[in-house]
Amino acid sequence: MSIIFKDVTYIYNKGTPIEKTAIKGLSLSIDRGELVAVIGRPGSGRSTFLQLLGGLIKPTSGSITVSPGNSAELMVCRAVGVVLQFHERQFFEESVYGDLSFPLRRAGISEREIETRLRDALNAVDIDFHTYRDRSPLELSSGEKRMVAIAAILVLNPEVIALDEPLAGLDDRGKREIVKELKRLQGKMGKTVIVATQDWEGVLNICDRVIFLENGTLVGDGGAELIKETVSEISPIQSLRNALKLKGVDLGSEVFDAEEAFLRIKMALK
Repeated sequence: MSIIFKDVTYIYNKGTPIEKTAIKGLSLSIDRGELVAVIGRPGSGRSTFLQLLGGLIKPTSGSITVSPGNSAELMVCRAVGVVLQFHERQFFEESVYGDLSFPLRRAGISEREIETRLRDALNAVDIDFHTYRDRSPLELSSGEKRMVAIAAILVLNPEVIALDEPLAGLDDRGKREIVKELKRLQGKMGKTVIVATQDWEGVLNICDRVIFLENGTLVGDGGAELIKETVSEISPIQSLRNALKLKGVDLGSEVFDAEEAFLRIKMALK
C-alpha cells in the first residue's frame, strides 16, 4: 500500500487576516514498509503533514489517496494511526484499559477480543498488561505515556503509524527505547512508520528515507546518507562545530549527533 500526495496545499484560517499556508503544492508517495523521518525547522509544516497523512485535516487543494484501494478519506483514516506530540491529549478515560478499549467497544468488538488485543498491543511496546491496565494514563512517566499512546494506535491495527515528535522531552535512555520500538514496529510488525521530528539525529541511523520540509515545501527527499550535509544545517551540532573550530578544535564534517561530538571533544582535550 502506498499513500500518495498530489499537489497538496493546506491553509490555516483561509480567507481571514491570519491566513497561513502550512503546506504548499506537496507531491510525494510513501510506500509500504518504509521508515521515514519528516524533518525541518519549527514552522516547516511537519505536524501539518502528519495530520494530513492521518486524515485529521483535509487538504485545502490537491488530493491524498491510497493505492491500491479506494481514494476515499475513510480509507486514509483507517490506514494511518497518528500518535500526537502531546500524547496526553489522546487520553480521556480513567484507566489504560478504558482508554485503549474505547474505540473497540464502540465498534462492537467482544470483551474477550478486546482484552486479547489490548494485551497484545501493550506487550508489543513492553508494557505489562496486568501491571498497567488499571492505572491512570495521566500518572505514567513520559516514556510510559508514549508507549501507551503507541499501543492505543496498535489496537486498531493500522498499516501506517505516524508519530509527531516521539523523542521530545525524553532523556537519552527514553529516546533509545523509543527508537528501538520504532525499528521493531517496522521490522517485526511490518508497519510503515513515519516520524515527524526536530531531533533528526536521534532517528537518522534507523531511517530508510528522510523528507525535508522548509516553509511547507519539499526541499529534500532521499536516503539519510544522501542528505546529511543538507539537513545538518538545522542541527545544533553544526553551530557547535563552527564554534569549536574557531577555538582550534575541529570535530570534522562527519559528526552528526551529540554523543559523537562529545567523544570527539573528550579526545581533543586529552
